[in-house]
Amino acid sequence: MLRLRVGSARGVAPAARGLRRRRGPSRLMAERDLAAEFPRPAGAARWAEVMARFAARLGAQGRRVVLVTSGGTKVPLEARPVRFLDNFSSGRRGATSAEAFLAAGYGVLFLYRARSAFPFAHRFPPQTWLSALRPSGPAHSGLLSLEAEEKALPGFAAALQSYQEAEAAGTFLAVEFTTLADYLHLLQAAAQALNPLGSSAMFYLAAAVSDFYVPVSEMPEHKIQSSGGPLQEKVPLEDTLHHLEKEGVDFLAPTGGFCLILRPAQ
Repeated sequence: MLRLRVGSARGVAPAARGLRRRRGPSRLMAERDLAAEFPRPAGAARWAEVMARFAARLGAQGRRVVLVTSGGTKVPLEARPVRFLDNFSSGRRGATSAEAFLAAGYGVLFLYRARSAFPFAHRFPPQTWLSALRPSGPAHSGLLSLEAEEKALPGFAAALQSYQEAEAAGTFLAVEFTTLADYLHLLQAAAQALNPLGSSAMFYLAAAVSDFYVPVSEMPEHKIQSSGGPLQEKVPLEDTLHHLEKEGVDFLAPTGGFCLILRPAQ
């Protein structure tokens, strides 16, 4: 029998291989070029500080740190967005890989799409909890006691213990993104945070990043009308990677670590 006791709620922050070691532009130049096409999201500066503190603390412990990106990005088609281009990805590969890195002793910075698979939780969707958990008695002193048959949630106790151990040790930090702009700015901030770690930093890029985006200067302000021709005649789509390469933006160049980029098998 699995028993849970829940107290007051607390906010919880929720095959090709490439080795990159090339020089990039100055940090100021990269930030300016990125912000020109991809608006800086609210909260990016705060998360940059959080990631920098996380990396510095683990670096001082002599621990290796890996950035795992996971899930797909979303691209708005209007300045006041109604429609989006969305890259679907469940995020299971990134979540499972993050678990493996934690088990191997790494610190894990997990940059993931909101509501995609989360380490240790992705095997237990909410609908399984609703049918398996039940109150075991009345609440006392703000604590709610729940219980479930172990066979109804196999592996749940071990997953919960692993997550809480990583949280208590401070070796896991989860940061959410939704849009392509969110992802690029947070990826840049993460690279800068890991820069001082040098070869002790690793980039494991498993996110499904959008191939196209709409330039801010050419983005319609209001909802695109369905009449008057196909979408591609109304919205100018630009190639994301081509733009970043043209502007000389290379997030990973300063780190001196190595980058594992995951792509579907051909």
